[in-house]
Amino acid sequence: MPVAKSLKVLVVDDQQTMRGLARQCLGRLGITAVGLAATGSAAWEQLEAKPFDLVISDLNMPGMSGIDLAERIKAHPVLRSLPVFLATSDAYREQASTAQVDHFVAKPFSVADMRAAIEEHFGQLS
Repeated sequence: MPVAKSLKVLVVDDQQTMRGLARQCLGRLGITAVGLAATGSAAWEQLEAKPFDLVISDLNMPGMSGIDLAERIKAHPVLRSLPVFLATSDAYREQASTAQVDHFVAKPFSVADMRAAIEEHFGQLS
């Protein structure tokens, strides 16, 4: 089965526009199983309820930040191997450089950047 068709991705961003843009970019890559969460807490509830192959989280969110969410995932005995991509603009990348994440994704999202990040981690998308 092609990688893109089988990936289940959770997108976490407090801005509805960014969640929609991420979903659209993923859809153009053939990834249609996309969960959406507006907060880190809502994302955590989804992660406890069903399996995902990848989390793409915004860095700056009220309450649980993307870094906090990544650290919580990486500390969890079952979820620790779940890849976490942190979405941020270049202006905040240095602030997040010590976070326990598997990859950084530029904001605003683009199909080319999303493809590059996913292929670097999962291999060639079909």
